[in-house]
Amino acid sequence: MAKRSLTKKKGPKGKKARRAAKLERQWGEHADEEELKKASNRGNKSRLVGGPSRIKSSLKKSTIELRDVPSDSETEDNVHIGVHSDDSDVESDSELGLNTLLKKISRGAKSKSDRMEHNSHLDSDEEFSEDESGEDSGEDSDDDEHEVIEFDVANLKKKGVNPYLNHFSRDPLPAGSADTVEKTSMKKIKTENLHETVVIQASPHLKKQYECANDSMAMESLGHVRKNILKQWTNINNRAYRTNVDASSKPRSQKAFSEFQAAIYPFLSSYCDTQITCLNRENRNDIENMLVLHALNHVLTANNDITSHNNVIRELEKKEEVVDTAEYRDQGYTRPKVLILLPTRSTAYDFVKAMINMLGQNCQVDNEEKFEEEFGSDTLDDDAMDEDEKKRKAIQKMKGKEWNELFADGVNSDDDFKIGIMMSNLKTKGKKTKEENTGVSVKYFSDFYHSDIIIASPLGLKMATNDENEEDGDIDFLSSIEVLITHQADVLLMQNWDHMATILSRLNQQPKKNSGIDFGRVRNYLLEGQASKWRQSIMVSRFADPQLIASFNRHATSVAGKIKVRRKVSSDEASICSVLTKVRQVFQRVPCDSFATQGESRLKYFENIVLPQLLRTKQKHTLIYIPSYFDFISIRNLMLKHEIAQMHFVSVTEYARQSEMNRGRARFFQGRKRIMLYTGRAHFFNRYHIRGAKHLILFGLPENAEFYPELLNMLSDEKPKGAEEDLENLDSSPMSCLNLFTKYDVQSLERIVGTRHSDRMVKGDKKTFLFNS
Repeated sequence: MAKRSLTKKKGPKGKKARRAAKLERQWGEHADEEELKKASNRGNKSRLVGGPSRIKSSLKKSTIELRDVPSDSETEDNVHIGVHSDDSDVESDSELGLNTLLKKISRGAKSKSDRMEHNSHLDSDEEFSEDESGEDSGEDSDDDEHEVIEFDVANLKKKGVNPYLNHFSRDPLPAGSADTVEKTSMKKIKTENLHETVVIQASPHLKKQYECANDSMAMESLGHVRKNILKQWTNINNRAYRTNVDASSKPRSQKAFSEFQAAIYPFLSSYCDTQITCLNRENRNDIENMLVLHALNHVLTANNDITSHNNVIRELEKKEEVVDTAEYRDQGYTRPKVLILLPTRSTAYDFVKAMINMLGQNCQVDNEEKFEEEFGSDTLDDDAMDEDEKKRKAIQKMKGKEWNELFADGVNSDDDFKIGIMMSNLKTKGKKTKEENTGVSVKYFSDFYHSDIIIASPLGLKMATNDENEEDGDIDFLSSIEVLITHQADVLLMQNWDHMATILSRLNQQPKKNSGIDFGRVRNYLLEGQASKWRQSIMVSRFADPQLIASFNRHATSVAGKIKVRRKVSSDEASICSVLTKVRQVFQRVPCDSFATQGESRLKYFENIVLPQLLRTKQKHTLIYIPSYFDFISIRNLMLKHEIAQMHFVSVTEYARQSEMNRGRARFFQGRKRIMLYTGRAHFFNRYHIRGAKHLILFGLPENAEFYPELLNMLSDEKPKGAEEDLENLDSSPMSCLNLFTKYDVQSLERIVGTRHSDRMVKGDKKTFLFNS
């Protein structure tokens, strides 16, 4: 039997080489020593090799030209790839690879076509400053020139009907009507004080009720907020009020909200289902403050209502009078009222801290130390070398603020968590305490059945409701949820939306066990099995996605109606304006009969049109971006079916080991692999800068519009140091980009090219469109 060799594989020699190797193993990134020194001399303002180019800091002017490119025939079947062209203006040295494909697709461009040009919103020669972009750290400024909230909370009078009592005092729906789904088109609501790009659509009866979302409705709704949290509003919401995001040029309409908040809060407080798909760094503070205010007000109002009724019933029982329980139906089957779904522990930590801040100083918190340990920032490794730490931070900085907020060092990015929070009024001896001075006791990690608020990730809550000893697990604590908040749904979409779908299907089911339920106090609509019709569903995300829209439409069925808030994307704000690389960008609309078959349609087009060209030319440096992992499996199998051996392509996916991804990226950069398959989730979680890419094929448009310029700005003619040029296989064609889309990708397309262009590209007769940057 042969002896195994005990000789260790030699590692890199020298301290610098070992540090670089360690960094490569940990982060899979490359940081050039010379570039690090240059960055240090410039105060770390320059871009490191290996990080995605940050666009706004260096962008001065970007001009995008859109051109309709008619094919030889109006049908896609007549577009042939690989057929010789006699056009005199096609340069012979450009007839290679994907560039040939783009030229063949765009053949016939000499015929009459519409041409549109639009400049970037940065069309001056002045450098774009970070402060002007509004992407600051989120800290309040002490500038005295800014407006501050000035209104007397104590003298704010209640007007109209309390939204809480109005919603939960409704009679149950007639038998059988609860199963019907309202299929009415949403109506646009006028918002005089909002910017014209912000669009609010509502159910028809809401349009009549809120014909114009103005200051009077916002202040009327604010008057019914509990005074013990309202008195903190002036401090908490001061920054949102001061910046006044998305406001029109008209004078300020009120003194408590930003105009964005003033338009939405009346619907939010009246328990309408609400979908907001325009979350960004500028309005994030506005939206989160509203969510915290609404959640706290609902819990404290409900608890106060129950406590008041308990006192009345107790007095009646002392007098031995008959208690009419119909007047005091104020509870659900179980105590949890609000469910908040968030992607990571760090986002949950921030949300809970925002609630505590809004409760003010009269707040007593239990188990705070345990909460800090489990949800606070992760501790950094003290053994890490200083130079490695600097390199890692420099690389992470280049990945963008959004990525750093979710995954950077010190950020608790664990997506498996759940916590119950119980709230109650602090008991005071002696005289009755005024409402604005009433303290609140908050207990973290309370049992779910004794909690008012449950904060969890979809994964954590799904694991909590699964029980191996029972068929369906324990989901009774979700039977009486009255407010569902899904915050940062776009991040949840990148995790596993199946977990989210499971949770939504388990909400508001009739309980299976009688755990001390006082049926005399249970609301009538719950007894009728109509709990989901009274539940308010709130979904907030950075963008609209078909999966998010479908889930909201399916599960948001409140009797109060629903609203949707979205933003139109102007040509100046489209993400394509951030493309700095000089590259031809062809958008090809793929024929598709239905939403369910769009993946198959794209795969068929890729197999019949794109792939044969790649095989014929043996083109190198081709990056294929695939948003869905399931589509990645289909393309990988397709390439193996056409006998494209593993020696010709590599894959970088979210399920690959770090060593596999690093090895694949290195081989692609060195030209040893011609093609790289790169999934959308791999880019979301890692934000890799793929070096060596010269041609880009987007099998599907990215959901996150920021990914589009990041991917295109990776394209370059960069070659590895010391690499020998293969004159026979030298790729001399210009950089190119092919984007495949269907008519069902209108949301993604809108964010990339703008609303005006996307409408024409989806609905027009032309199928091929050319952008030049």
